[in-house]
Amino acid sequence: MTDVRSSPAQLGVDLRALREAAAVADRALAGRLFITGDDALDLLNRLTTNKLDALPDGQATSTVITNGDGRVVDLLGLGALDDGLWCLTSPGYAQAVVDWLDLYTFAEDITVEDRTASTFQLTLAGPTAAAVLTPVADALALDAIARTDVGGASVVVWRRLAGGADGYELIGALADRGTVLAALLGAGALEVSGDAWEGFRIENGMPAVDAEFGLFNNPLEARLLGAISETKGCYTGQEVIARLQTYAKVQRKLMSVELDAPVGVGTALEVDGKRVGELTSVTPMGDGTQGLALINGKAAIDGATLTAGGANAVLREPAYAVATEPVDE
Repeated sequence: MTDVRSSPAQLGVDLRALREAAAVADRALAGRLFITGDDALDLLNRLTTNKLDALPDGQATSTVITNGDGRVVDLLGLGALDDGLWCLTSPGYAQAVVDWLDLYTFAEDITVEDRTASTFQLTLAGPTAAAVLTPVADALALDAIARTDVGGASVVVWRRLAGGADGYELIGALADRGTVLAALLGAGALEVSGDAWEGFRIENGMPAVDAEFGLFNNPLEARLLGAISETKGCYTGQEVIARLQTYAKVQRKLMSVELDAPVGVGTALEVDGKRVGELTSVTPMGDGTQGLALINGKAAIDGATLTAGGANAVLREPAYAVATEPVDE
């Protein structure tokens, strides 16, 4: 993935492929760890928000590392395969996760290997993505992980809500990246830019580190409820998170925002001249902007109209939150 910005025309082509067909994005910057040891799952269960007392081979899940104040260290993807756990971290956060696990490792049998530099990660998404990976995709349910052959190379294929929408992570030896990419493109996928992937993430309401979550907030504000178990035992930060839920003390809420003019990250969102939040991520959308924002709880209402730097704004429920948050019976 390069730092070259996409032209508006190319960005439009790439986004259409992600929305309407099949597209592949280079996710090399994401962290890739491989964790082994008899105590690995137990330690992760004690340190993160989701219930991990068992994770059968071939299954995957999401979980959040929180500190003692209930703030987010990182959102992780964990997949049981190859006699260990594949762990996906946010871009640039592999070492932070390694250090956090090391901080809480005493006599436990656990080994954490950072494979970020030695592996590639390509994400395949779009409504026809499964056809590109036939027949392996037919056998993979959401949150399933398997090892298979793509273009003659052995790869890990992990079906998950990549970028906030149903898709597939492909992970393999760095030397095989070109072979695997060629196979995907040959099967009908379009290679898209990092700008397009960022736009796709924002459209789908998928929160990102240092934008929608981080050590500045808790996972409830970032709408990461799908990665938080309400029934498991104690974990670091649990008391704070449970108190926020029990007493409805969550101050802000992640929302998608549709704006009718170009605006930038950090722009305040206002109601009747009163600041109620700010934009955390933006991407061009026609003549306007699609964004994500952290909004004061009482103002975070689907369909509510606000203003942002002279632009009109409408709040929407983020698709990722809608797909992952528990449904009240």
